[in-house]
Amino acid sequence: MPRNSVAFTREPVDIEALASAVTTVLTPEELAATSVEIRPLDDGAAAQVLVAEQVVLTVLRPRLTPPPAELARVYGAIDVDADARWSTDCFVTWEPEGVIGVRLFEAAAAARGGVTAHLG
Repeated sequence: MPRNSVAFTREPVDIEALASAVTTVLTPEELAATSVEIRPLDDGAAAQVLVAEQVVLTVLRPRLTPPPAELARVYGAIDVDADARWSTDCFVTWEPEGVIGVRLFEAAAAARGGVTAHLG
């Protein structure tokens, strides 16, 4: 069963943010020894990150962040900056490799000026 997280950012989390996150999270040695692929799915509706041919992260297309009342209703007590225009959902497997996916998503969100909330 996958874990679900959401990022609230000033800029959308896109493939470029994921590629940058890969070079931030993985060391040069890990990158040299491991294949990493970022592939768009369904005409850009999602992007997957594969490490060593294992899917570690699936990121859905960013959408505009809902108004504060809707944020509170849907996500509860998440502290979201007022300038966070974009929200992006992701799914990470419960497999051990999922930890890499979580770290990649957090790094991509931070690079886009935002925070992540892990929902379970």
